[in-house]
Amino acid sequence: MAFRLLSKYRKKLILPVTLLLAIIGFITIYFILNITSHTNDECLWKEEKVGDDSLRIYFDLVKYKGVTWNAGIRDGDDFIAIDGKKLRNTYHASYLADRKPSGDSLIFTVSRNGQLFDTTIRVKKIIGFGNLAISLLGLIWLAVGFVVLSSKPYGFPQILFYRIGALFVMFSTGALFGGNNILNPIWKYPVLMVFIDLIWVFGIVFLPFLLVHFFWIFPFENRIIKIKYVSKLLFTIPGILYIGAVIYRSFFIYTSMNYEKALIPYHMPFIVSLNILLFIGIVIGLISLFVSYLKLKQASERTSIFVILISYTVGVLALVYLITLADVLADSIFNSPEYFLPIFLIILTPLGFGYSIFRYSLLDVSDVLKNTILYGTATFTLAGIYFLIIYSLGQSISGALTTEYQGIVAAGIFIIFAYVFQSTKDRFQNIITKYFYPEQFAYQKVLMKFSNEISSIVGLDNILDTVKETFVDALKVEKFGIALRNKSNNEFELKREDGFINKQLHFTNNEDVISNKVLEKLELKHPNAFDQLEFPAIFPCAHKDLEEEGIYTIIPMVMKQKIIGLLLFGLKHSGAQFAGKDIDLLVAASNQTAIAIENARLYDEEAKKIKLERELDVARKIQEGLLPVHVPQIKNLDTAGVMIPAMQIGGDYYDLIKVSETQMFIVVGDVSGKGLSASFYMSKLQTMIQLFCTGTKSPKEVLVELNQKISGNIDKQWFITLTIAFVDVAKRSIKICRAGHTPTIKFSNGVVNYIKPNGIGVGLEFGKLFEDSLEETEIPLAPHDIFVFTSDGINEAMNEENNFFGYNEIVKILKEKSNANSKDIVNETIKSLEKFRGVKEPNDDITCVVLKIL
Repeated sequence: MAFRLLSKYRKKLILPVTLLLAIIGFITIYFILNITSHTNDECLWKEEKVGDDSLRIYFDLVKYKGVTWNAGIRDGDDFIAIDGKKLRNTYHASYLADRKPSGDSLIFTVSRNGQLFDTTIRVKKIIGFGNLAISLLGLIWLAVGFVVLSSKPYGFPQILFYRIGALFVMFSTGALFGGNNILNPIWKYPVLMVFIDLIWVFGIVFLPFLLVHFFWIFPFENRIIKIKYVSKLLFTIPGILYIGAVIYRSFFIYTSMNYEKALIPYHMPFIVSLNILLFIGIVIGLISLFVSYLKLKQASERTSIFVILISYTVGVLALVYLITLADVLADSIFNSPEYFLPIFLIILTPLGFGYSIFRYSLLDVSDVLKNTILYGTATFTLAGIYFLIIYSLGQSISGALTTEYQGIVAAGIFIIFAYVFQSTKDRFQNIITKYFYPEQFAYQKVLMKFSNEISSIVGLDNILDTVKETFVDALKVEKFGIALRNKSNNEFELKREDGFINKQLHFTNNEDVISNKVLEKLELKHPNAFDQLEFPAIFPCAHKDLEEEGIYTIIPMVMKQKIIGLLLFGLKHSGAQFAGKDIDLLVAASNQTAIAIENARLYDEEAKKIKLERELDVARKIQEGLLPVHVPQIKNLDTAGVMIPAMQIGGDYYDLIKVSETQMFIVVGDVSGKGLSASFYMSKLQTMIQLFCTGTKSPKEVLVELNQKISGNIDKQWFITLTIAFVDVAKRSIKICRAGHTPTIKFSNGVVNYIKPNGIGVGLEFGKLFEDSLEETEIPLAPHDIFVFTSDGINEAMNEENNFFGYNEIVKILKEKSNANSKDIVNETIKSLEKFRGVKEPNDDITCVVLKIL
């Protein structure tokens, strides 16, 4: 359950989790630099017993011309006191010395040949180079991992890469226990110490296994990871080790509160064992990467991995040097810290990854990176220019006015700035997309045209030919195929292809694995697409054939949670794999194709029946397929809706489009006329509304753009009535715009209002007259307000005596059920309508959407 929730909300959790880990990383670095650093007097203090009770502390390895040497102290001198406080042992001496900040001074009391003398030592500090290097490595890896995971939140290599950065940050928290335990504030809070220790142990236990796992699938899967149970073992073994470590530390450390001996790293066999395990994991990762590099055949692939291989090798050599040679070359870290500086070369590993990933578009990050840099730079630049212009204008105008009017002028100028900036920003970003991303711009343009045309094409062969022409001829996809599901044997059979070797390719939906995976992705709100890494699990009998054919991406065509078929894609014309926004465009196109194919199938199935019966049945299924599957969940909003088709099918339609956590569009429409054509037009309408309804557009703007785009795609005898409402919970307001549709009922504290702003139907006029006719109304929201959106199938419903149901019955229900939820109000309305109508057949579709403010 926890895994499903994490998978479902991974995209939303990436940023907050990264920020939390970054804060932990920066706190660790702060402690390393300021809390856990030691005073370095460039010598060693040693102890030896004198008799049974006495302890002698003396200086050794005094660095020539170091601070202690310059203070007149030599090897063998006895260390008596610091700042007048007699020393009990070297730990006590460390505490007294570490209290002073860098640049301050200490007074050492020293004895030489029985002669006491005081001398002043200038305080120098030394930090844990290894701890700092690991902390920096973790933060850099985390930053690169954030971009990688943002580009493809559900990609397995991307997830592993990000987790490695997170684990390095967690591992680095072991440095928080450093320094003198009296001076370190962490040691004052046992519960906090246990919590940090659990984090640190988790990081060092899981890190080697994740490194091995990642390099066994990057840059491609090797043979070992394909062995059964290997992947599970790479998660199970560290899990068992971590549980064992927690049990061990709970019994022998946490309960005894013996933190001083147990929690300081590098002094226990337990800690040493884990560090050895980590080093083994790092080395196995390097060997795996080297083997994979040798197996790469193309020079371009080798070039991208070569930088990573070199940086990783340098990092491993730095670790080997620190473990083997650093202590040999330097008499001590206090006298020769420069010999320990090469450990910082481990930072080259994430930097090498970052360079190769961004430079050669590894792990599908190019789309995110380019969009972030270009669109971000464009937006900030444009905002800066406008701000300077408006600010200068405001200063000039304000200077000419009295003080009492300057606030009004400033507010007006700010409103102008916000309006002009938003509209210009959108156009500017479209220009950037067109000239900097011509491939993506071309995809958008072609697929928009495709979405407009596909729903009106009749005949399965014509639809398949159009789909193939769109992707092969217009978008220049190198390999492309359409596989349709045969319901009789549950197999997917290749119906159209371009560039395939095996033109009879087919594969079985074993145990509905494909169907179940699609439903899982829909439930978790993951992109409904499969990449090559998922092929072995989803297409066990055909994944090798798919890989040999050069298929990298598969998009299921889904209609009402049923798989119609699969779209098979090779590489783009540029040679890159589909990712990011490309996937979103392909999914949208596949949904439209699924609707069109299903329409064609239904059309063929009903061909043997009379024309009227066929049109009614097919149109009803299309109409129902356009309705939202789930009601968007928005805090403080209770929404429910229903659409009941009549026997004589019309074109009723409603949609609930969530654009943010606080914003939602409510759309209710009715296409004039009846039958299959009405449903086709409603299919077009739904596609366009889904594209146009964004958080930056008002209902009126959506209607204007919709009317412009539908021009030329609708016959003169057809038109569409629509009501579009935009609910903004944060602003506590609702904007309503009506294009010839029935009024919206507002019920507030027993008072009923009919909201009916002016507007003519969509498709009646395609010029300025339509825009000028539209009136948009904005209404503040208050708790317990109820809004009812209906089609004319409710108020014009008739009983056996040909009386209209009207609006009074709806108002009566609202008064009686004002404390009920939206779903109950909808159900009660339909129940009352059916009771009123009696045995008379419905003469039109019935649509009712209720919005209640909590």
